[in-house]
Amino acid sequence: MKNRKFKIGIFLIFVLTITFFYGGNKEIHPLDYTEIINQDRVNEEQKSEKEKVIGEDNNKDNKDKYLTDPVPEGKPKPVEWQDITINKEKQLTTTLSVTCKTILNNMGLFNEDKMEVLPEDGIIYPPQEVNFYEGESVFDVLLREMKENKIHMEFVMTPIYNSHYIEGINNIYEFDCGELSGWMYKVNDWFPNYGASRYLLKDGDVIEWIYTCDLGRDIGGSLTVTGGEE
Repeated sequence: MKNRKFKIGIFLIFVLTITFFYGGNKEIHPLDYTEIINQDRVNEEQKSEKEKVIGEDNNKDNKDKYLTDPVPEGKPKPVEWQDITINKEKQLTTTLSVTCKTILNNMGLFNEDKMEVLPEDGIIYPPQEVNFYEGESVFDVLLREMKENKIHMEFVMTPIYNSHYIEGINNIYEFDCGELSGWMYKVNDWFPNYGASRYLLKDGDVIEWIYTCDLGRDIGGSLTVTGGEE
């Protein structure tokens, strides 16, 4: 009986040994140089195809790289302020105004702590003709005039739109009159769909900065957003 068990044990060890060497111990062959080059080419092609698809997704709605929708026909197209040279030898004129009259119709939404900075007539800066240099933007003119007239103004640069965002003027900020409130601008009765830093002014343009309490719907600019951005 013991000899039989011993033989069975020897047989099992033999079978396991054969299985290990001929079945479980598979060799790993490294790629040769040609295979590595071809694999790199495949990876690059896959990467390029993926980038192409992503690019097509981003451009299928015809927006530019700063997420701006196509400008209506006949309206000025946005420029990139960093590519513009200001000509201080050529002085032009524009008309500028800053108002927040819509707040007067929405006093129930207005921040009570800001009552002392709210003009009774809603006019922060009455319409007046000002000078600017060739190559300057809507933002440039607003910034200079607010500084010269000692009117508070706060803004922030938003790289995704390549423009400055106007947060507050005269200490009246976005959201001070509801969650849909903020500053918007229009030029020659048109609300641009891009930021004020990208609007290149022409001689005789009329600039209006207006506070909205309803994302532009209360001032005729519902297709744009607040802050002077796209």
